[in-house]
Amino acid sequence: MASILLDISRSISRAPFSYATGIDRVEQAYIQHFINSEGSVWFLSRVLKGYALLDRNAMKIVWPMILRQAPWQKIDMIARLFSHKLPEPVNRAESTLRRVARATCLRPGLARMLRNNLPKGFTYLNIGHSNRKPALWQAINQGGAGQKLAMVHDVIPLDFPHFTRADTALRFEKELKATAQACDALIYNSADTACKAAKWLDKWGLYPDNLPILLGVDPLAAPNPVPASEPPEFVILGTIEPRKNHRMLLDIWADIPAELHIIGQRGWRNEDVFATLDEIPMIGKTVFEHSDLSDPALAARLARARALLFPSFAEGFGYPLIEALQMGIPVICSDLPCFREIAGDFPTYLPAHDSDAWKAAILSASNAPREAVPKDMKFPTWEQHFAKLDMFLYRWRNQTD
Repeated sequence: MASILLDISRSISRAPFSYATGIDRVEQAYIQHFINSEGSVWFLSRVLKGYALLDRNAMKIVWPMILRQAPWQKIDMIARLFSHKLPEPVNRAESTLRRVARATCLRPGLARMLRNNLPKGFTYLNIGHSNRKPALWQAINQGGAGQKLAMVHDVIPLDFPHFTRADTALRFEKELKATAQACDALIYNSADTACKAAKWLDKWGLYPDNLPILLGVDPLAAPNPVPASEPPEFVILGTIEPRKNHRMLLDIWADIPAELHIIGQRGWRNEDVFATLDEIPMIGKTVFEHSDLSDPALAARLARARALLFPSFAEGFGYPLIEALQMGIPVICSDLPCFREIAGDFPTYLPAHDSDAWKAAILSASNAPREAVPKDMKFPTWEQHFAKLDMFLYRWRNQTD
């Protein structure tokens, strides 16, 4: 079996944040899978002006720090001298990696470092939508990689550039082109994402292998079952950004005799929503903003809700939807293909723009007992995900031997 090199750059860059996004959780699932797998496995992270290469034992030291279960180590001399502009948690995380790494290098030395430490023909996996510039792929090739795979979580910056930061679409296009040119296969979190990405790849004349595999979903640490709250409560979960459609809910909430709990950090290009949250009289009375809930606190809040509200204009997968259903909490969501792919007919689907339909559905859920989610509903698992990935890797290696 070929050695595995998993890129963990995103997980290290997320050191300043106390919560994990959906993409963070996916990269973490891959780290955990390969830490516990058989065979040769390595981990690569971008650090200040270079890279750190970790073996399995070093990764086991870093792993609880990534999970926020242990503190990162003290800042080293390199961080003190050269990285004054980086947040302290990133400096601590990168300092830790430099201490425990099997090898480190400056950026021009990446290929040499890989050749000196990994057997030729290793498999490189990039899961976190990070560290995908053209120079990276060139160095991975020159370093002796055999198979190269990357995951595409969505192509929202290309399909909906007005929902992203001003510079995101152009950078995303450049990096996706470089990734598709370099990789033998692209992993997709849903068939819907694969279909949307194919439209752009076809346009560019790029045809890597297509590997759609639904993500696994680890259940939240749910509390003991509790009755739905009185007065009724509803939850919307996710970064407060334009495509999540908080604006629509805030516009209708004055007519709804229920509590709206907005869980998530404030994002970008959403100043009118931020201003509303800072000024409207409903804040602290019927509308509540929670910017930093732990997973147990999130689970406790969801457990009381009449429903999770998910009115997004665009998504690649939709972790909150599955997490709520796993807890037996109904979901009212936008009618998106990826939602139907992962949840079937269980949610209540509504057009994202139809505020009247949303108001009616929320009022109905407020005035009736909480709808029961079938207990035998099947959800995608990480075991299924990695079984399909491992089979693909096995077949590819047999074809190229």
